[in-house]
Amino acid sequence: MEAVGLLHRLGYLGLRILPGINASGTAWRIVIHNVTDWNPEDEFGDPFNSEESCVYSTAGANVFNNDVQMPEDVSRVSVAEAILEAMPSLQRSTPGETGNLDYVRWYAQLLSQVTRLDELPVAYADYFDDSEGWELGWGSHRRFPAPPTYRP
Repeated sequence: MEAVGLLHRLGYLGLRILPGINASGTAWRIVIHNVTDWNPEDEFGDPFNSEESCVYSTAGANVFNNDVQMPEDVSRVSVAEAILEAMPSLQRSTPGETGNLDYVRWYAQLLSQVTRLDELPVAYADYFDDSEGWELGWGSHRRFPAPPTYRP
């Protein structure tokens, strides 16, 4: 999450995340995707079917993109570099080019709360009602407003 915040600050304004709990409820996972690959038919932009995306899961001992083992103390810079390597079409952009500035501002606030609470956000899971926003910490019942809707 910190790597995405860093990339936003560096001008990669098209990045979005979708964090959730796997079907068994045993692991947290996140998909990072480029808003330019947004599918308007899907509530979340269909990031799992994007041409370029990054997936990280706490299942299988912190695996990034199904093959890179990330140590628990990996730096946000190293993760940001891995994201850029995995998503070669991702470019720096101006707020007007991506239409994602409201999301970038929202993300900064989310990251602040995640850091303060030391909890991971959950946007989706089986039997999870997302109408009240994202949960900060699985099962905590602390909610953060859902991200701004993207309209390509």
